[in-house]
Amino acid sequence: NALLIFKSKQQTGDYHNDMNSENFTKWLQTQILPNLPPRSVIVMDNASYHSVQNDKKPTTRTLVKDIKEWLNEHHIPFDNKMRKPELLLIAKRSHHEKVYVVDQLLKEHEHEVLRLPPYHADLNPIELVWGDIKGAVAQDMSNESLNRKRELCIEQFKNYSVEKWKNCCNHVLKIEQSYWQTDGLVDEVIDSIIITSSNEDSSSNSDTSEPDTDMEAEDSSAV
Repeated sequence: NALLIFKSKQQTGDYHNDMNSENFTKWLQTQILPNLPPRSVIVMDNASYHSVQNDKKPTTRTLVKDIKEWLNEHHIPFDNKMRKPELLLIAKRSHHEKVYVVDQLLKEHEHEVLRLPPYHADLNPIELVWGDIKGAVAQDMSNESLNRKRELCIEQFKNYSVEKWKNCCNHVLKIEQSYWQTDGLVDEVIDSIIITSSNEDSSSNSDTSEPDTDMEAEDSSAV
């Protein structure tokens, strides 16, 4: 009961331009939250309309008086004579955790948000589901009616089985595991390079120190 289908008003064919934080938050409140099981985990990518912040840090567009007000609210000391670049630097260096509007909304309903790393859509099972749906709709090329496409979308989502969902999730888990393994190999290689480099440096230092000692001895005997 949470499916949202709409006709794009964009001529570019990119439906993302129709979505904004206001529409997304409204959909979240009216359709997602009422249908979520208790204590769910929501996988969220970093689209701009997912990432609107509460109490966002000041930016170059923020007025000086508002920057000072923000710093005061967060009990961050500053000199009142400071100019805007200095104030912004203090705000930037402050340990102020990002709080996203949708994350806070879901947390208030005892749900947890799991945000994906940037540019890692392959770690979201919904991408595989969406690929299946689009593929199934694209197969019906005999009727190009937009209404028919809409009906097919609704039908495909309605009949998407739990087993298919599980397969998508398991596939993502395998991808995630492969990333962990690759990261581990990279760490081992980097460590081995560092160790080798350190040994070579030690050996090099040892080699260069010996002639100095001999020269000192020769100089001493000569004196």
